[in-house]
Amino acid sequence: MEDYDCSPPDDELSSGPLKRRRMEPSAGGDRLSRLEDLVLGNILSFLPAKEAGRAALLSSRWRHVFAAVHTVSLDEPEGTDTDKYYRDPKQPSSFSNAVSLALLARHRRCGGAAPLRALRVAMDGCRAGDSSAVDQWVSYAVQQAAPGCLELDLRFRCRRQLCGRCYSLHRAGHEHQAQEPDAKSATSECLGDSSPLTTDPSPRNTFYTLSCSSALTNSEPNRSKPYGQSSCQGSGPNDDGDNSVLSTSSDDDDDRRRPPPSATQGRLPEHTVTPVLFSGTAGCAKLRSLSLSSCRIAAPATATFPCLETLLLSHVSDPGCDVEWLINGCPRLADLTIEACDTVTELFILSLPIRRLAVRCCHMLTTVFVNASKLESFEYRGRVPETSFLTMHGGSTTVAYCKIDICGEEVSSEEEHVKLMWLLQLFQNPKHLHLESARLSSGMSNQDVLVEFPTFSSLRHLELRGRLPDNDIASVKAVSRILEHTLSLEVLSLFFHPEENDRSDTGHGSLQEDEDLAHNLSYNPHSILDVPSATADCLRSKVREINLVHYQGGRAQRTLAKLLLCNAPEIVMLRCEFAEGPLWTQTQLMREIKRWVINKSANTHFA
Repeated sequence: MEDYDCSPPDDELSSGPLKRRRMEPSAGGDRLSRLEDLVLGNILSFLPAKEAGRAALLSSRWRHVFAAVHTVSLDEPEGTDTDKYYRDPKQPSSFSNAVSLALLARHRRCGGAAPLRALRVAMDGCRAGDSSAVDQWVSYAVQQAAPGCLELDLRFRCRRQLCGRCYSLHRAGHEHQAQEPDAKSATSECLGDSSPLTTDPSPRNTFYTLSCSSALTNSEPNRSKPYGQSSCQGSGPNDDGDNSVLSTSSDDDDDRRRPPPSATQGRLPEHTVTPVLFSGTAGCAKLRSLSLSSCRIAAPATATFPCLETLLLSHVSDPGCDVEWLINGCPRLADLTIEACDTVTELFILSLPIRRLAVRCCHMLTTVFVNASKLESFEYRGRVPETSFLTMHGGSTTVAYCKIDICGEEVSSEEEHVKLMWLLQLFQNPKHLHLESARLSSGMSNQDVLVEFPTFSSLRHLELRGRLPDNDIASVKAVSRILEHTLSLEVLSLFFHPEENDRSDTGHGSLQEDEDLAHNLSYNPHSILDVPSATADCLRSKVREINLVHYQGGRAQRTLAKLLLCNAPEIVMLRCEFAEGPLWTQTQLMREIKRWVINKSANTHFA
């Protein structure tokens, strides 16, 4: 980010109050420059801080407008700090200096800066030299914010993978490969230090069974004791368990909050949030939204956030009971998201009638108790949960949006089907249902499993995501059976995951062969489409819109598209986004899809 000129203002208008500063009318001035600083600052607040700071180069009128910006957003670009492995780790990085300069630039003039509403910083890593700068950012944001108006978003490993469970299908010759990775790979997957999420069909990514408990059990002797009970409330002399680990004394409490050595090996050092954030009216009372990623919170048990409405915790290493204390210390909490918090095993949210709950890749979490009297949105991502995973007090009639994402290998066994259908049956009247798994049909294509899909009488929008291989006609029939249980469906969206490219590793092919395999289209005009009969009433009378995303043109995908379009006379909107490939192939697929549409007056959009 460019350095800001911190020299004092040289024009007379810069010394006036912020709210009264404006450009005097002139014949040559533009209308935008005549607006007040507060209005211009509000406009620039919707831009990244780097772009907003460049507005100072427009003219002398815009030189100090950055002081009126109430939102500072900075994301560390990839590859900016090329010397991070060679520089002194005790020195702040160039990106940390850029964030500090951006905050100082709000005080370039004597009139003062506008109250800060949001500070959003996404870093590639927080090292020892950055910790003091981060603490200064938080202290500055707390001091400059108005009560109950601050949004604080700190992500210290912005490119960190959420988890290591890749979507994978059962394939011949791979059914029993990599079922139990070694301890080293399992620990690295749990800590998010694995390679980026790919669809590599090699054995290391074909299957992944999460077995990372060994990385945490040595540091938590009382893991079997439920959080939220006596283990979180302090251990007395008569309590069972290790009193030296869970004690109410300050020294033991500091030892308990210290991350276990096994959880810190092979990782970047974690930043601990400054205590200023939890200091009564100076910090807690000013937060409206808090998002923390890849850090330690170390909040005191007495910390409360009276104005906090949105909370996101991702890859935090605090003990599970501390995370639960933090959540239950927010009486106005309405939106809660927990991601990849492997220390959290149980979650009790009974005193807070939250409106949105998202649990993503918390693979050690076994039980969730939630007050669902006002719950409107629920999201889950992880392996197929047990039937005792979720307990909703107050019913689920208010849930309008439900997203279930089963990561890892595809759902295949009857036991997993029963668990998945049990989870779906908890939600009675959703308006929007999102199902994602390795296979598009969410495992309903297995004919040996006699588990019926739940009936959703109020569902309006169904979104299915997953892979649909070329010869997987069974999944096409499964999607048809799913539609039979959506009586009032109006919008159907299908997102096709990319196919695996099976290429031998014997050597590199020619340049032309590499270009031919670069695209994801698999269109064969000579394939015979065996379209099953459609019995879904909603398809004939209710469905108004169909969306096909990443359409690759394989035999199964074309069969499914023909089944839907040839039986939907009431459709008024069709959107199709093709996978990357030759224009000629995309044109052939577009013409074929248009022939299948019954309502020729329907709006069609292809991309």
